[in-house]
Amino acid sequence: MLCVDCVNQARKQARPVRSRLGFTGAGKPPYVTYGLIIANIAAYIYGTFVIGTNQWILDWGLFPGVTEGLFSLGTDPYRWITSGFLHFGLWHIGLNMFVLWQFGTQLEPAMGRWRFAGVYLVGLLGSSAAVVLLGGAGSVHGGASGAIFGVIAAYAIALYKLKLPWQSVAVSAGLWLVLGFVVGGVSWQGHLGGAIGGAIAMLAMLHWVDRKSPATKQSSGW
Repeated sequence: MLCVDCVNQARKQARPVRSRLGFTGAGKPPYVTYGLIIANIAAYIYGTFVIGTNQWILDWGLFPGVTEGLFSLGTDPYRWITSGFLHFGLWHIGLNMFVLWQFGTQLEPAMGRWRFAGVYLVGLLGSSAAVVLLGGAGSVHGGASGAIFGVIAAYAIALYKLKLPWQSVAVSAGLWLVLGFVVGGVSWQGHLGGAIGGAIAMLAMLHWVDRKSPATKQSSGW
C-alpha cells in the first residue's frame, strides 16, 4: 500500500534523469517526432487533395536563383519553413517519414524534446540556406530530408561522443549525398546544408551542457 500524496511528493523531489550525453532526457513516447510526422502527413493531404499539387508547389516550394517573373518571391523567408513540409509524391514522403521515425524515436528521448526540436529546426534552416545559395535557377526544392539529415548528423555525433559505432550512419548519409550529384530530383544542396546545420546545433548543445551538476543522476541508456 502506498500513500498517493507521498508518491506525488516523491516525484516532485526526484532528481532529473540525465542521459549519457549529459542532457535531461525526455523519456518516451517521442512526441516531437510523432508530431512532425503527423504535420508532414497533414500537409501532404492538404496540398494534394485540397489546393492541388501544382498550386501547392508554387505556394510552398523554394525556388533558388529566380529574381523576377512568376517566382520573384521564390525565396521568401516563409518558404524556408514551408518547403520542408512539401513532398512530391507518396514515395517521397513515405521514405522521409520512415527515416525520421527511425532516428527521431531514438535520439529525442536522449536529447529531450526541445533540444531535438531545435536540431530539426536548425537542420531545416540550414537546408534552405544551402538551397538558396547553391541551388540552380529554375529548380524547385522541397521535402523534409534536409531537416532529417540534420537529425542524422546529430545522431552520428552522439554515437561518436559515446564511443559507439558511428561509421555506418556516416557512410549511409554520405551515399545519399553522393546520389544527389548523380541522380536527378535529389537535392544535394538541401541534404548538405541540413547535415551541417544539425551537426552545428548538436555540437553547440554538447559544448554547453552541464555534466557536473550534482542535482542529477545518470541513466543506464543513452
